[in-house]
Amino acid sequence: SYAGTDIARGETVLRAGQILTSREIGVLAAIGMARVRVCRRPRVAILSTGDEIEPPGAPLPLGAIYDSNAAIIGAAVAEFGGEPVYLGVVRDDELALAAAMTTALQHDVVLLSGGTSKGAGDLSYRVASRLGDPGIVAHGVALKPGKPICLAVSQGKPVVILPGFPTSAIFILAAMLAVAGG
Repeated sequence: SYAGTDIARGETVLRAGQILTSREIGVLAAIGMARVRVCRRPRVAILSTGDEIEPPGAPLPLGAIYDSNAAIIGAAVAEFGGEPVYLGVVRDDELALAAAMTTALQHDVVLLSGGTSKGAGDLSYRVASRLGDPGIVAHGVALKPGKPICLAVSQGKPVVILPGFPTSAIFILAAMLAVAGG
């Protein structure tokens, strides 16, 4: 083939923010680029909450359910280029949840599932309300399923509390990722 028929001089080859896969790396090599500036994948802390939640593989006590939310959320995070960091299940205890959120905030983004409704036993939104700077920015949306979502910011990092009901959590997460350009 003739010079310039695959990529013309001045043509945009890749755009900032584009995920580099084998195809993009091949194009970079084809134009002689040995190094490019990149950003690391965002580390996304994933927490599930609730006394009734058990990790998959554990025995399932009467009245308990397996934590399908963490698996689905983690897979979605990975599909969209993030690095899921599973921090486990936190029981319905405000002090334990506050400590877990503090640990989670060492990562770039925090995703929790459960405890965002405004019932007496729902703790996640209460703990998030004490995060500060600015803390909760939205709690509840006119959307079904998924109405009780809670969005917060702490230390400049997004904190998203998804509903505990798996269908609602997945629906909201998919909508958020679509809006974010995923």
